[in-house]
Amino acid sequence: MYQTMEVSGQKERIRYRGHDRLVRVAALAALAWGGVYLGWRLTDTWQGSQPVMFVILYACELFGWTMLATFAFLAWRIPVRERPAIGWRPTVDVFVCTYDEGLDVLGATLVGCDRITYPHTTYVLDDGRRPEVHRLASRFGALYLTRPTNLDAKAGNINNALRYTHGQLLLVLDADHVPQPDILDATVGYFDDPSVALVQTPHDFGNHDSFQHFDTGRHDQSMFFEVIMPGKDRHDAAFWCGSAAVILRHALEGIGGIATETVAEDFHTTIRLHSQGWHTRYHDETLVQGLAPHDLASFLLQRDRWARGNLAVLRTPENPIIVPRLTLKQRASYASSLLAYFVPLQRLAMVGVLLAMLLGGFLPVHAAIWKFAVFWLPWMALELAASTALCRGQASLWDDSYTMLLTTEIFARAAFVLIHPFRTSFKVTPKDGVDVGGWPAARQLRLVLAMAGLLVAAAVLRSLALAGVVPLPPLGGFAVAVGLFFAAWELLLVSAALWRVTRRHQVRHHYRVSVEVAGVIDRSVVRVIDLTAGGAGVIGPHPIEVGAEVDLHLDLPTVDGEIHTVRVTLTVCSCRRDPDLGWRIGGTLVPQTPWDGEVLIEHCHVVSSRTRLTEEGRLVPGEPAGIERVEAGVSRQGSSSAVG
Repeated sequence: MYQTMEVSGQKERIRYRGHDRLVRVAALAALAWGGVYLGWRLTDTWQGSQPVMFVILYACELFGWTMLATFAFLAWRIPVRERPAIGWRPTVDVFVCTYDEGLDVLGATLVGCDRITYPHTTYVLDDGRRPEVHRLASRFGALYLTRPTNLDAKAGNINNALRYTHGQLLLVLDADHVPQPDILDATVGYFDDPSVALVQTPHDFGNHDSFQHFDTGRHDQSMFFEVIMPGKDRHDAAFWCGSAAVILRHALEGIGGIATETVAEDFHTTIRLHSQGWHTRYHDETLVQGLAPHDLASFLLQRDRWARGNLAVLRTPENPIIVPRLTLKQRASYASSLLAYFVPLQRLAMVGVLLAMLLGGFLPVHAAIWKFAVFWLPWMALELAASTALCRGQASLWDDSYTMLLTTEIFARAAFVLIHPFRTSFKVTPKDGVDVGGWPAARQLRLVLAMAGLLVAAAVLRSLALAGVVPLPPLGGFAVAVGLFFAAWELLLVSAALWRVTRRHQVRHHYRVSVEVAGVIDRSVVRVIDLTAGGAGVIGPHPIEVGAEVDLHLDLPTVDGEIHTVRVTLTVCSCRRDPDLGWRIGGTLVPQTPWDGEVLIEHCHVVSSRTRLTEEGRLVPGEPAGIERVEAGVSRQGSSSAVG
């Protein structure tokens, strides 16, 4: 189904995903019955309840209904924008922002930038002021920019680069975000509309063993980028997510550059653009592969920065609720994003009510049992059905509960920036590392552990009170049953989260891409089954002694479809017999020439990810015409000049 929209005098043809009618029916039914339930709660359940507990629980339930309403507002229909044709052909600068990322991480991104087919100039913006990064940039034909201080972190780094560059469009990439060759071919056409200031693309992650991955290709941001952001785009409220975005320089300079008042420079800058009348677009096609946090500490650091920065925007003139010139739909969309940070506070409040009921005998609600069956049970069933349908298969109850529990403490702490603001520093999320799991991981979730301990204590004490062992204020039999049921449910969710956290062991610094590549070792043909720029898994016909160094020749395809023979030195770290396949050999590898290393990186970070995304239907392959490919090849810059 297609719909024609007119923006700034230009018509756009937008296609919508099908099979949405049942989703909308489920959402409407849940919201309608939720309104009935809340009306019943307000008029028929307060007599006989403890007033404070009643108000707290009712506020939590009203908040839950509001969150479902905002979710339905965003996920009502999911637009799919097709690649627009390119009319105006602006000049493009690619900004790769770096501070302390490893050379292997940055090198992969620069290889991807070098393969971008649209004419462009790549700049490495190095706030680490590292000579080795300067040499790496020169190797890949990128220009090097730095500055004497790190004022305003990433935002200041980009603002500094604006002084020395001249591209009409800016493609902003984090140091670990490897672009696909056609990222600009897919996005530049949007700027034929002179009112468009920014085009955001999804973030996807190549390290599928990361902390935030649930399965291969599915992580805790999948729903955001595949459901929420397309929904925001329908309301002209898509926002810059820090990387993988193309920005109109003229628009950015018109608002004074990147916002520096908060550490959420991306979110903050987008609101400023919208308040000046600019439009944004979201192109739902995966065109970058990044690195997700490897361990819990990195995950929490990243989410803490996002929460504090985004909520801090509410204390600036760009507060999206009151800033002038935003549409009502844009305000509602931004409010929905910010309200999500208060979900952990809702959960903590509900747990507090549960504890008060079990330990103090305070009833938060009072009604006949049959009325709960008539009003509450349908509301719970409809809310669950609607939430599941609106997620479009990108999240589950367990995944949502897991992520929410992990972020309970940091989101609750971040909410206090509204009451007691303070300046927070920008901390880069680590791009590698290992995760040992166990108690070192679990103890980082202090608030979750405390909540679990209190629930266990309350359940045990109330059970002992029923047996007459300890004195507690009296509580009716039905209330006791309900309280113990919900305590058990919360403990089940907490236990499941802690189990996943403690049982997780990720011991490799770099994720190995699954491949099926032919290789040669000592004239014997071998199968390479997993590969990184620094290691490989091989199946061969003969054993190789652990510690031995052997030459391995690989035939690797590149993005242009050619096959290159790559020569590496493999140091064997393990060798074991496989009855069905031969010998499984694992080891580290070192490319024998810089060109070998470049082709290896290209295959692992560009070719393999492109193949996977195409197979999953998440990437629409598009090749420029032959003459454009020639122009793109000529445009790859070879200068190693430095500025700053």
